[in-house]
Amino acid sequence: MSITLKQVEAFYWIAKLGSVVDAAGRLNLAQSTISKRLLELEELIGTRLFDRSNRAVSLTRSGENLVAVAAELLKLEARFRETAAGPLAFSGPFRFGVTELVALTWLPKLIVAMKEGYPDVVPEPEVDASVNMFDKLADRRLDLVIGLDPPSNADFRNVPLDSVTLQWMSAPGVGPEGDLVPIAEIANYPILTQAEGSGLQKLVVDWLGASGIKFNRIVKCNSLSVLSALAAAGLGTTFLTEQYFLPEISSGQLRVIKTTPKIPPIQYFAVFRADALDPLAEQIAQITRRCCDFSLRRVPSR
Repeated sequence: MSITLKQVEAFYWIAKLGSVVDAAGRLNLAQSTISKRLLELEELIGTRLFDRSNRAVSLTRSGENLVAVAAELLKLEARFRETAAGPLAFSGPFRFGVTELVALTWLPKLIVAMKEGYPDVVPEPEVDASVNMFDKLADRRLDLVIGLDPPSNADFRNVPLDSVTLQWMSAPGVGPEGDLVPIAEIANYPILTQAEGSGLQKLVVDWLGASGIKFNRIVKCNSLSVLSALAAAGLGTTFLTEQYFLPEISSGQLRVIKTTPKIPPIQYFAVFRADALDPLAEQIAQITRRCCDFSLRRVPSR
């Protein structure tokens, strides 16, 4: 009887995720199936791959030596399928995270492109703050993240996307007046920002902090739409993308407060794991480069 790729796959994911339960969840299989495949593999090769003397799963020396080999086998299998079947080689769920601004603009365009390129893949987008999504990517709960300020992590690879330009905004008559306002003046007025998990919020606050500017935040909310509505209601000033909120600016609900210096452009990235067993995440990251367009906006209902 020969070793099967399903047995190797069960061993690999138990080793990488640290438990039969997590491996079963990753592969969408029953725990008993995963355990059975592991036992069959150990019987075939004649050695234990995991030390079962403790409650925690730990690899034996043989197991440690075989993890890299298992990864190579599974990558070759994915390459074989892709060469034989092309895009149809990939099927099942693809879990990816996006920020709210991506969801409000070009996410539908991306999903259409994903389905055109990989008809059997089921996109599963999740909208969240960048920092939360990078944690999920590290834990393999997401396959790809489209976000801001990716951590310096050897396990991650990233594809640079477009940048967005932020402007301070408020309701007419609220906040500092003048054609060009020193950035320090913003700190004299109530500020509406996103919560700490937001990549946009972190980058702007860090930039202000580096200049020694502290401000009075009176509202924290992770919804850009809500922040714009609160600013339009005269509650305070906030920083938003001029491209997306141009209709509110044109209608007079919001006004742009030009500052010196300007908020630096904020770049987005598509980030995936460097140790992914198949190339799907990297290929979809390349699709995001073609789809990225922060000028898109849903047509308002009449």
